[in-house]
Amino acid sequence: MPSLKSSLGNSNVILLDDVCSLINTTSSKDELGQDIVNEIPRQIFCSKSSVTRAEFLAAGQLDLKPQMAIIVDSEEYDGEESLRYEEDGVLTAKSPKYRIYRDYRRADGFTELYCEVRTGG
Repeated sequence: MPSLKSSLGNSNVILLDDVCSLINTTSSKDELGQDIVNEIPRQIFCSKSSVTRAEFLAAGQLDLKPQMAIIVDSEEYDGEESLRYEEDGVLTAKSPKYRIYRDYRRADGFTELYCEVRTGG
């Protein structure tokens, strides 16, 4: 069995060994005509990455507060606007919710999702 140690520290190798939930939303109206937003989470494999200094500064000029970048397989991402990610690997409905403020499709088949903390749920 090949060792993973040769790939550790190699920036050209991306290991999708974390889990996040991409959240798609649908809306409908109740009997009073009020909008009801339904969240549909979908778990996928991902890799967490740090936000670069340049990204942090550019986002800060737009009053965004970048928290992290999540790397996913481009075929898995379908334009969702939010996600849940848990640092300790246990993903629940109470896990922190992040807003995806920018996505970047890379040439190697991965997409970078730049996220900020969502306040109020």
